[in-house]
Amino acid sequence: MRGVLVFFSLLLSISTFSQTQQIATDFPDVQIFPSNFDQSEVHISINKTNPLNLIVSANTFTNGYSQGYYFTLDGGLTWSGSDDLPQQGKGAGDPSTSVDASGRAYITTLAKNNNNQVDGYFVQHSDDRGLSWSNQIRGLTNASAGVDKEMITTVDEMQTSPYANYFYCAWTDFSDHGVVKINRSRNRTITFDNSITLSSNYGMGTNVQTGPNGEVYVCWADYTNGKFPAQQMGFSYSLDGGSNFFSSLPFSYLGIATTSNLPNSLFGDTRINDFPVMAVDKSCGIHRGRVYIAFPEFLNSNSNKSVIRVRYSDDDGNNWSNGAIISVPTSNQNWFPWIAVDDLTGLVNVAYHSYDQSISNTNTFVAYSTDGGGTWQNIRVSDVGHLTSPIDNSKYAKGYAGDYIGIASFQGKSIVSWADDRSGVWQVYISRIEYGIPTTISSLTNLAINNPSYISGNQIFQALDDITVANQNPVNIGSNAHVEFVAGNKIILYPGFETNDNSQLIARIENVTPCSTPGATYYKGVMDWTSGKEISKLNKEGLSIFAYPNPSSSFVTVGCLNKGAESAMVSVSDILGHVVFESNAEYVSEKQIRQVIDISNYKKGTYIVSIGLKDKKYNLKIVKE
Repeated sequence: MRGVLVFFSLLLSISTFSQTQQIATDFPDVQIFPSNFDQSEVHISINKTNPLNLIVSANTFTNGYSQGYYFTLDGGLTWSGSDDLPQQGKGAGDPSTSVDASGRAYITTLAKNNNNQVDGYFVQHSDDRGLSWSNQIRGLTNASAGVDKEMITTVDEMQTSPYANYFYCAWTDFSDHGVVKINRSRNRTITFDNSITLSSNYGMGTNVQTGPNGEVYVCWADYTNGKFPAQQMGFSYSLDGGSNFFSSLPFSYLGIATTSNLPNSLFGDTRINDFPVMAVDKSCGIHRGRVYIAFPEFLNSNSNKSVIRVRYSDDDGNNWSNGAIISVPTSNQNWFPWIAVDDLTGLVNVAYHSYDQSISNTNTFVAYSTDGGGTWQNIRVSDVGHLTSPIDNSKYAKGYAGDYIGIASFQGKSIVSWADDRSGVWQVYISRIEYGIPTTISSLTNLAINNPSYISGNQIFQALDDITVANQNPVNIGSNAHVEFVAGNKIILYPGFETNDNSQLIARIENVTPCSTPGATYYKGVMDWTSGKEISKLNKEGLSIFAYPNPSSSFVTVGCLNKGAESAMVSVSDILGHVVFESNAEYVSEKQIRQVIDISNYKKGTYIVSIGLKDKKYNLKIVKE
């Protein structure tokens, strides 16, 4: 009954978040890698197998045009990296990043041939969260000069996808009439397949995403006969891991790029584009599989005011919603959108630049929706406004101020990335947003919880079979956190698992119907103890007293929070009060006490576990099957 009540209370919490109330908290901006070199055009990705790890890449200017890489291991508080690519990698622009289902990070950049012509792209990867990187690998071969704006996907991050870890990259080929092309690697960038042409029209600004079942989606701005601005949305999808694509022009839109690569006085004489961006909901919510596209558009054919719109599709792009305006209405211009969906909450985030002409300042905003794009709220994330102006017309293309910004979202948090000149040099900044919304990480088989090492907020972990916690790394539940473990077979908490004061832990065996979310790590052959029923409860003081599995036929682990004792006595008595086990607890830390008891020789029935902690004693019933 306890589990049913808790489950309903969580549903009520989720439903209230679908209203248009402010639930976002923005944290101070962080300058991730202070230097004297220009940084611009930033792309960011999060490692969903270890969410404290993020990867950023940006255009830089060190000894000429270059590209930097930056990474964090603590959720964005501190950063490392360089304004040049690792392993003496050559950067030619259009940085793109991704992290696959196994935690391998990727960075791409345009590649040049011996005649200094851009004719493909390079890719590098890291298997240790950005600490070390491979040499550059050419991801596109036998291409003529004229490749532009390569963009990689989230490198199929679904561990249950039949195409998990497939790598996809799309681009525009100007040597072939400006058509959109894509290729893939099925072995994590060891080799690459030949490219596929997606559109015979002139298209730019490709964006690639994957769906919860391995679907591949590509969108781009379509320019009829090469004329600006964009007139239609280009879109293509594959349901077989990129072997075959189906392309269409699903809806028209009035783009804001009136000319190609030329400064626009409405945007502080900077060059702007009307490229679309895309994200897919991979959560276990009701909008799982929904495809979102965000794009800049002039308002009602008014070429003096630009807005950000979002459309979505629930049928692989065959039908689309109306375009909702999500940008702040008081700004004169809004551009450079980037979109992300939190795969554990379904929350949709769109970062964008917004220009207020009355104060001649640009700020970075995030629009977010908790109800699948039905309603939106805005929050300003840049702490200060910056001038809207080119970086340096003598070094870069005239009007250049970067061509996009970034956002990554996971586990109830988002990290927004952009570049501005508040320090006197164009540098990359990030801002963290936390949302007061429950998260659910779900596995279709087993779930091993080892990262992050610190669990906070309101989180549910569910698995069809088994959950193991802290079998590789310590895991701590923070103060005031509410955490649930729900498994169909068994739950195993290893000694590295601890809970803090005022935290709530509810663990139960229940026939759940999970889906699968990114970040779920699967392990086969976990220790086979036994199944159980109720395995945790809270006493009147809110102290977490646990016994798992319970009932049990062999071993049972019992424990509680430590209130400052250096030792504890654990005893087991039968229903008549006869003591059948007594010992000092084998595991005592400053936060938790735990004891594993072999009850395989006990008679079937009910027993009382007693944990003596200083001058108090806590009791719990266990059942021997």
